[in-house]
Amino acid sequence: MRLLGLTEAMSGCGWHRVMLPLAFMPDSYCHVTNFMTPNLFEDNFQAIIYNRFCHVDNGWDEVKKHYKIIMDLDDDWELPVSHPLHFHYHRQKARVLNNIINADLVTCTNQLIADKVKPYNSNVLILPNAIPLGEHQYTLDKVESEFVRVFWAGGSTHLNDLAILRNPVKRLKELPQIQMVLGGYTDTDPVSKDLWNRMLNIFTDGKRLNWKVVHGTKPNSYMTLYEHADIMVIPLEQSQWHACKSNLKILEAASKKIPCIVSDVAPYNVDEDCPVLFVKNQSDWFKYIKFLTLNKQARIDYGEKLYEWAKEKYNFTTINQQRYHAFRNLIEA
Repeated sequence: MRLLGLTEAMSGCGWHRVMLPLAFMPDSYCHVTNFMTPNLFEDNFQAIIYNRFCHVDNGWDEVKKHYKIIMDLDDDWELPVSHPLHFHYHRQKARVLNNIINADLVTCTNQLIADKVKPYNSNVLILPNAIPLGEHQYTLDKVESEFVRVFWAGGSTHLNDLAILRNPVKRLKELPQIQMVLGGYTDTDPVSKDLWNRMLNIFTDGKRLNWKVVHGTKPNSYMTLYEHADIMVIPLEQSQWHACKSNLKILEAASKKIPCIVSDVAPYNVDEDCPVLFVKNQSDWFKYIKFLTLNKQARIDYGEKLYEWAKEKYNFTTINQQRYHAFRNLIEA
């Protein structure tokens, strides 16, 4: 197959849903770019693959004369009003629906999104997120530390999720051996800096705890953040929109054998067999952080179990083979 991926270099969604799958696509010539130049039209690509939006989605009638169109959706296109990007995405709703309607195939991460797509396009395929364990940045590399590092990573839109930890972290002063590590920190502009500093204050109890930040980086090297983790906390508000997301945070932690403490909400608790510590009550955050901090072998055991679980249940090669056969069947139809 000859496949053309369209995405942006700084897109995390594009990295996981376009770049990585095409990089490991068997028996195929794949090219990824952010813009279709005239010479690409001459390379006889058979399909275009993109996530949510692309720069040619204002002229599908012409584009579809030359290519099969494969659209990917990795979360809901209707954001809750409380989300910082709600109004931006609300303005783009018609564009997303038009893209769904015009796609020859829509791929998505879970059944909730698939059910939402089907009224507009019946040709939808669920392809869960997966990590190529041991490949590229998904290795067991780690930065050593004298502390037990409690780690969180994400973007500035997760302020409300991180706020779940506001009270639990106040008790962590009882554990002098820990260090709070905030991954993804950005201070390149005043708005980002303000949001991140608010998140940092929540996560460190107003900087009363031992802490450090690891600055955000490009999608093709973001796993270096996880090298500063011994325990990962994954707080998440319960909502229908969050339920449409994937368990990528857990899979990323699994690739580094990092034990996880996770909010007992969807999408994470959909996998009841996932070997993480699920938080059912607010008091569980402190209980589990203390347990893992004081028990090195427990950290190792939970990390090993999570790695093996992800390797078996969300095997990158297996899922990408499903993607390969779906793309090939579409092209040959």
